[in-house]
Order: sequence, then structure tokens, then C-alpha cells
Amino acid sequence: MKYILTLAALLIGGLLAIQGSINAQLSGYLRHPLQAALVNFMVGTCCLVLVNILLRTELPKTAQLTNIPIHLYIGGVFGALFVSSVVILIPKIGVATMLAATIGGQMAIASIIDHYGFFNVPIHHLSFGRIGGIFLILIGIFLIRRF
Repeated sequence: MKYILTLAALLIGGLLAIQGSINAQLSGYLRHPLQAALVNFMVGTCCLVLVNILLRTELPKTAQLTNIPIHLYIGGVFGALFVSSVVILIPKIGVATMLAATIGGQMAIASIIDHYGFFNVPIHHLSFGRIGGIFLILIGIFLIRRF
């Protein structure tokens, strides 16, 4: 089951390359790259509302939303920053470099989060294998950008 879920994650990662490319192209039709990011989030919001309706899940109530600690909303800010950055940077550095760099950053920060158990995630201590994997990703970014 773990391998199937990992394969699903790989496929979803591939969709990020397509999404970034499409959003970069979308920004050419609009007045500013941030408008492409906004359209991306509007379409995504509509899709999530539709899926919630189809799955018959309740949309969050106002009382629930007001009881959530404010710092937990920062994920939406990070998502907007990511999508906006992808739209702006892909035309400048390319899809492969952009996604390799974001994966490198994700792996470095994820390893710190795992090691210390930040955000209530289960602890997975930093190992030579993890450090080596991050190092290889960084070398990969260099190679992708250089050649």
C-alpha cells in the first residue's frame, strides 16, 4: 500500500509541472502573473466546493472558522505564494529548475520538521541517508540549471 501511495504522490508531483506550465501560459493572456495565480485559486476553490457538494460533506461553518487559531491559516498564504512564484519564475528559469528547486527546499525544511516533530508530526530523525538525498537533490538542481 505504501508503494501505491508513493506512486500516487509521484503522479501528483507530475501534475505540478503541468499546472505551473499552464499557469505561466495563462499569465500571458492576463495583465499580470498574479492574475493567473488568482484565476488558479478561483478555479481550485470552485472545484473544491463542487467536490464537497458531490461527496455531501458539509462546508465549514462560520463558528468553526472563527475558532481556528489564526496561525493555521498561513497555509493558504504559502499556497498563494507558491503558485504566484511558479507563475513568475517558470518563464525565467524553466519548469525543471523551478520544480527541482522547490523540491530541494521542501526536502530541507521537511527534514527539519520531521526531525524535531514540529507541527505535531511524528518524529523521523535526520539520518545520513536523508542528508545525502537532499545533497543529491541540490546537485541535481545545479546540473539541471547548468546543462
